[in-house]
Amino acid sequence: MDYKIFIPPIAGAIIGWFTNYVAIKMLFRPYRPVNLLGYKLQGLIPKRRKEIAAGIAKTIERELVSAKDFSEILQGIEWKEEVEKAVDEIVEHRFKAGKIKKIPLIGLISENLTYHIKYLLTKEVIKHIDEKKGSFVEKFHDKVNMKEMLVTRIDNLDIKRFEALLTDFIARELRHIEWLGGALGFVIGLIQVGIVYLL
Repeated sequence: MDYKIFIPPIAGAIIGWFTNYVAIKMLFRPYRPVNLLGYKLQGLIPKRRKEIAAGIAKTIERELVSAKDFSEILQGIEWKEEVEKAVDEIVEHRFKAGKIKKIPLIGLISENLTYHIKYLLTKEVIKHIDEKKGSFVEKFHDKVNMKEMLVTRIDNLDIKRFEALLTDFIARELRHIEWLGGALGFVIGLIQVGIVYLL
């Protein structure tokens, strides 16, 4: 048996896998521009990093979460329970920690007084929150630019961290591309062997 017929498919598989592997790596590398025979060589993703960051941010804001979503969450928050809890802690702390209970008359009616103070404070705070909530939500919506914030955060990532983030999402797909290159190279090698032996 002529073992030479195995050389083209095996060589084709190795070359196909290796070229795809190098092509994937070259999406990111070199990280910084390198002069090579008068040409500036840099990975496609580091070179277009700002555009990619803007595209990711735009997609996240459009498809996942936006400032409007946060505004709606803020609008829907029920503050009553939280305010009651906070007022309760503050009033109880003040009454117990202070010298109020030592005052004869107030000491006797402190429980009733505490209850009324809590009730009035809670009512006023909630009323104030309800009055201001709309304008606060509006200001939040106007001031918070989710897209710009995301672009800045993504763009400020270390390039290696940026690469890791992107490749983590598509690691399996990238490996498939590498193996697909090997499989195609192997098939091309088989075709070459078939052509040589049939002609």
